[in-house]
Amino acid sequence: MSPPDTEALLLRITDLEMLFTHLQHDVQQLNGVVLEQQSQLDDLRHINEKLQQHIEEIEGTEERNPSDERPPHY
Repeated sequence: MSPPDTEALLLRITDLEMLFTHLQHDVQQLNGVVLEQQSQLDDLRHINEKLQQHIEEIEGTEERNPSDERPPHY
């Protein structure tokens, strides 16, 4: 290899290393976002479970008149 080819390869390697560093940073940021979203999703699932339990409790305590309910074919 001639010296100009070596210089070109060194520049290319440097550019690739810089690109890799930027991509590594982006991946770390995206990982943080994914972790935060997972935490929010877990919180929402917990809230949803509580709401479902609350609805079941409310429905269980209501007195229903069977004549007020629609037949199953409606």
